[in-house]
Amino acid sequence: MESAPAPRLSALPRGVLATVLLVTLIPVAYMLFRTAGAVRDVAYWDEIDTVLEFLLRYTAAPDAYERLKVLFSLNNEHRMATSRALLVLSHALTGTVNLAVLGAIGVGFVVGLAGLLVATAGDAWRRALLALLLGGLLFQLQHFENFFWPGSSLDHFLVVTLAAAVFVALARRSRTGLAVAAAAGTAATFTLAQGLLVWPVAAALLALQGRRRDLAVWGSCAVFAIGCFFTGFTTNAAHAATEISGAGLFRVAGFWLQALGAPVALGNATLAPLLGAALLAILASQLRPAMIAREPVALPLALWAAGSLLLISLGRLEVVKGHVHSRYYILSCLTWGLVLFVQLGLWRDPARPARLLWRAAAGIVTFNVAANLVAAHDARSWIICRDSAMERFVEHGRDGQGPFFLHPVPAYTDLMVRRAEEAGVYRMPSLSRPARHGGAKPGVDIAYFIDRIPVTPEQVRIEGWAALPGTTARPGDVRVILQSAKSRLVFTAAPQPRPDVAAVHTAQSWRDSGFRFQLRRSLLPREDFQIGFLLPTPRGPEFVMTAHRVDLTGEGRGVLAGAP
Repeated sequence: MESAPAPRLSALPRGVLATVLLVTLIPVAYMLFRTAGAVRDVAYWDEIDTVLEFLLRYTAAPDAYERLKVLFSLNNEHRMATSRALLVLSHALTGTVNLAVLGAIGVGFVVGLAGLLVATAGDAWRRALLALLLGGLLFQLQHFENFFWPGSSLDHFLVVTLAAAVFVALARRSRTGLAVAAAAGTAATFTLAQGLLVWPVAAALLALQGRRRDLAVWGSCAVFAIGCFFTGFTTNAAHAATEISGAGLFRVAGFWLQALGAPVALGNATLAPLLGAALLAILASQLRPAMIAREPVALPLALWAAGSLLLISLGRLEVVKGHVHSRYYILSCLTWGLVLFVQLGLWRDPARPARLLWRAAAGIVTFNVAANLVAAHDARSWIICRDSAMERFVEHGRDGQGPFFLHPVPAYTDLMVRRAEEAGVYRMPSLSRPARHGGAKPGVDIAYFIDRIPVTPEQVRIEGWAALPGTTARPGDVRVILQSAKSRLVFTAAPQPRPDVAAVHTAQSWRDSGFRFQLRRSLLPREDFQIGFLLPTPRGPEFVMTAHRVDLTGEGRGVLAGAP
């Protein structure tokens, strides 16, 4: 039975509209705020392969044909050409890549996904309901991997956005819409392997709608895209495959149900499969011709998302050891949001349009707050692990020097980072960075002392203090100059408190005069450098060159003035 038309925007009370807007935007703003504080320009785990190794192969390719082969090459049964194209574009525009910027782009995809679905949901009541559901389900800390990790968001958020674009475009029932859908479907195919599922789901939709000519065109595009995907296809031999047997398929089905129900179960492993089964039951009850005709975007997209989780369960069950990773929650939460949207639309009361929206708002707020509380520990732990690995890498100049690694194989991290930095395509964070030094003049009254100059095969360190008499030393004022016969380089230095200096020079305010310069040797030329310091003064920036040296021409050594 068809429900009555939904009310116009003006028919909804202002208090309801304000509540919907507030409940929708607060989770979005919260996750954007958390993401801004968490994302780092750090190549971490998969990004060592998907970013650094890819860019090195791509930039080393001798011609356009070979670069295309690299662009569309396989990576763990995926062909990630769309996200790789973003890396290539970043490199072409800037000469490098910044993973924090790419992370922002990845998060932009999920914002675009929600905006696209809400904007095309229909009348104001339907848009308000879908906004509530998507805001609360898609923007919460259970998605921490996708929000905090560019290597995940670029693909997992992009593929669902492209899939949504397919069904939104097909709903236009025009040639232009069909062309846009085919382009989006092809892009989804070459984003992640689950993008392949848009072709059969959309084909079933077109057949049900009796669009035979469009179906023929769609089938031709599908044959081309899927054929290109499987040309030269191989599986990763290191990934154990699920046993094709009754027991194996039973385990796949169990993991699928767990993945579908995990976000709503809030981490309860017993409850998750039951909720996953309930979600499938509701979705199955909605897959009727009349309902699909009424919901040509929501139901096919929900079917695609649920099917994508099944495909992931088949391909990744043994790899993930039964653990539902945060990156997969986007698919289950999208399925829940769309299925609830369709079901609640059947229950609305035209005489009281605000009642269901109030209840939906209360329910989604409760879930969103609970999800954030439950996932807070895992999200914080993930950040701590990554930042700890990064800090140890910065401190020691190589991976694997602490309890957490940037990559499971630390030697591989060191190799890829060094090669990427030498090629100029990417630079890992360093304690010291290149600094401007234009207009600096020689100074005569800068006081300084160098405590030590340790040089290892991985890094160079200079520690000491420098200050200007009569001026309060401020943290971060000291710049380190490395000057050779060929080069003049200026770098920032990490501030270090020096209470010992302040205790000796009691007439000066030099407690914050300490510094530590630290840089990986691979970032410096193999030259014999004289060490100097640059400081801001009331007369402008001034520098002084010392008799201390750091010689990188051979094995490398720091030479203190007066030392043998």
